Amino acid sequence: MKIEFLEQGHPAQQEARDHIQSVYSACYGARIERFAPRLVTARNSQGEIVCAAGVRTARDGFFSDSYIDGGFANALHFPDGAPVPLNQVMEVVSVASTTPFPVLGVLDFLLGWGRENGMRCGVFTVTSKLRRLIDRTGIDYTAICRADPARIENADSWGSYYDQDPWVCASTEGRFDPVFLSPRNRASATKAKAV
Repeated sequence: MKIEFLEQGHPAQQEARDHIQSVYSACYGARIERFAPRLVTARNSQGEIVCAAGVRTARDGFFSDSYIDGGFANALHFPDGAPVPLNQVMEVVSVASTTPFPVLGVLDFLLGWGRENGMRCGVFTVTSKLRRLIDRTGIDYTAICRADPARIENADSWGSYYDQDPWVCASTEGRFDPVFLSPRNRASATKAKAV
């Protein structure tokens, strides 16, 4: 599996957007109207995109903070209670996969990008199905609030997405050691520590 980060303007961005749109349309009957400026893709051995996701930072503007009174500034705190500076927050959006297999690898890739870029808090709005997958990894996160479609414009364009019980969640540095979600990456990290 090849995982690649696509900055805005990358020639493969449209293909990644098409993949996200196709998966959301098939799963929820949704029409995605705005995409994150940065996308990540995972490709199989035939070169086909099997998973894609977006990432937003404060510079780009967040999407999920519209569900929260006062936005992320009021909701995100480190374990010691200190507020998380918004320039240290990354939001993972539009995770779209044709199979569960590549999702954790893509999330690991995004976590690595976040660490390299000074992000100390990851925010994500996830359905009950994706929460179950994340729960199995053991990552410590906080469910902040239910994603209420009444709080966004064009909620009808999301089809049945809001029937899947999406919640805004966050995980901050200090709640976990650097974590690897995919079993393959976790095994590699364990071997590296043992050496």
